[in-house]
Amino acid sequence: MTNTDNNPRAIILIIVGITVLAFQDALIKFISQETNIFLIYFTRSIIAFLLLAIFLYLKKESIILKTYYPKLTILRCILFFLSFSLYYYSLSKLSLAKVTTLFFVSPFFVTIISIIILNEVIGIRRWCALLIGFIGVYLVMEPDFNNFDIYSTFPVICAFGYSLTMIIQKITSDKDNLYSQTFHLYLAAIIFSLIIFFILGDGKYYNPLEKDLIFLFIPWSINSYSTFAILIILGLISVLGFLCIFQAYRIGSPPSVAPLEYIIIVWALIFSWVIWGETLNLRGYIGLLFIVFAGLYTYLREIRKNIKVSIDKPKR
Repeated sequence: MTNTDNNPRAIILIIVGITVLAFQDALIKFISQETNIFLIYFTRSIIAFLLLAIFLYLKKESIILKTYYPKLTILRCILFFLSFSLYYYSLSKLSLAKVTTLFFVSPFFVTIISIIILNEVIGIRRWCALLIGFIGVYLVMEPDFNNFDIYSTFPVICAFGYSLTMIIQKITSDKDNLYSQTFHLYLAAIIFSLIIFFILGDGKYYNPLEKDLIFLFIPWSINSYSTFAILIILGLISVLGFLCIFQAYRIGSPPSVAPLEYIIIVWALIFSWVIWGETLNLRGYIGLLFIVFAGLYTYLREIRKNIKVSIDKPKR
């Protein structure tokens, strides 16, 4: 059976996976004022690690932690951890819609980094698409240089770091398989979070009056059954989203699957409005249209040029 024959199933899987990840981000934002970001990271990663191990065991596939590229793998894990720490932190300061929209600058960063590291060549039309995309980012960020909001840069920095990890993953994927690469990310998140716990976990630097730092320095504790339940759910849906999205890319053609990742922005807009009463302003929506247009055009050009760095892997 060809990838095209499996596209209907792949489309269903990508929609489910993206919906799950949107729900995950909403849950993280929901508990961001009462739970340490690294406790969330630790709990989610350890549950996801165990569930992925069980999944491979049931499939009778080997659980491989070895990497043939230790230095690149360590660099990738550090970049991924730091990048998504900024992303999750920005959820506590910005609307979910804004954070999600800004993160989708990642395809443009992937293209630029591919030029530098992989010596890819792009034409004037894709350069124009990149320019349109970054104009969109500018509109969504609404920079006020007299009162600059540093938090609006965090999703963009995350997108840049994430793009670097995708390039590294492309380089190492000839020997390290997909599951081992994912295990590396979960294991690194567990280790890094534990290190931070021993340094900051007791809340010695926590000051409830410094609201900008609550998500970072609040003591590691679970104060309610609802918070505990949310942490467990985050671990469960992290694996579910991962499996759905990567299975979609495995059985479907990337040109059919990849554009549907933008559905997460729709979900983010819905969750932001329904739960927190937040949305983008007119400039933000115009910027969103620019980003989506430029991203989809970049996908189409990569398909025609047979460049697969940013279309054969999911965004998350």
